[in-house]
Amino acid sequence: MNRPALVNQAAVMERVAVNTPGTMLITGATGVVGAELAEQARESGWQVTGCSARGGTGVTAWRMGEAPAPPELTGPWDVIVNAAARPRWNLPTARATAANVAPVGALAPLVGPRTHVIHVSTAYVTGLRGSAGSERPDDYRNSYEWSKAAAEREAVERYGATVVRPPLVIGRRSDGAVSRFTGLYSLIRSCVTGLLPAVVGDGEAFVETVTSCDVAACVLDLARDGRDGRDGCEGRDGRDGSGGQPVVLGTGEEACSVKELVEVEFGTLNTWRAARGCGPLETPTIVTPEQWDRFYLPFARPHLTARQLRAVELLSAFIPYMSTHEPIGVTRRVPPVRPALRTCVRAWADRHPRLAQGNPTPWVGEEET
Repeated sequence: MNRPALVNQAAVMERVAVNTPGTMLITGATGVVGAELAEQARESGWQVTGCSARGGTGVTAWRMGEAPAPPELTGPWDVIVNAAARPRWNLPTARATAANVAPVGALAPLVGPRTHVIHVSTAYVTGLRGSAGSERPDDYRNSYEWSKAAAEREAVERYGATVVRPPLVIGRRSDGAVSRFTGLYSLIRSCVTGLLPAVVGDGEAFVETVTSCDVAACVLDLARDGRDGRDGCEGRDGRDGSGGQPVVLGTGEEACSVKELVEVEFGTLNTWRAARGCGPLETPTIVTPEQWDRFYLPFARPHLTARQLRAVELLSAFIPYMSTHEPIGVTRRVPPVRPALRTCVRAWADRHPRLAQGNPTPWVGEEET
């Protein structure tokens, strides 16, 4: 259902570019994108205020959609960046709505006539039909995609938001720093601990990956240029969420294949291990989803521990994203990600030395007590 826009189209068109840094509110400021953005924005001269569900050092606690905004968040704001999200793949629709859609509506009291809202979505929001316009859950791979599509539509309808769609996100290019080791890091952890015996996907499929600093740089370009800015975006469209298309980040034809991704990750990890006197880990086998479902999992399931079953369920959500050859339609290209991936793997190993130096346990075994 379309809701009345809080900012009319005439007001949207009259907004001027923010040529100098001003005030910026970042939601989800302790997340992978939000934390990096807050750091870069402050370095660029923005007056940054951050919030997240639980808060943190210098970050205001606000459970968006459940409680009114704290007084310190009332603004006024030149730019609001909504990077809040709960990237759980298969929540029930009601919980997914509360996690990813309700927070967009909660911004309404904070959005002024000239506030530029930038909404961080996901490159996979187009689901199974190549469009974020459908309201049907069946048109998406999971409830996360469905709820992010609904959130995107809400942000555009209510605030004329500019939409940024990153694919899978890893840490910073320079040093691999990241606020949370989630996403692709979960695959590394599961393989080195023996929770997953193989990587499930198509070895020749491409996995679009960008760094947190790539996303932050894009958002800051949009914030600096304002709604009418066009510089730095391939195709010169998609910068204006009210009239153009979303900004889709990625490397395009430079994206790693699943095979390359696994080889880079474990090649880097084994180099790190060798420097510490540890033997190499075997690079995981890549099996197709059909092989996994027909041969691997049915025979192993009766022998898996509860922990292993939870890992299998969690990581199964990655299968669609590691099995498709369909491009995501990149409109803003970022540099090749392979060097950054190596940096990020080393950063993960430095942060988790016991896991990185260990040896995988057998995949199946006795139930833990």
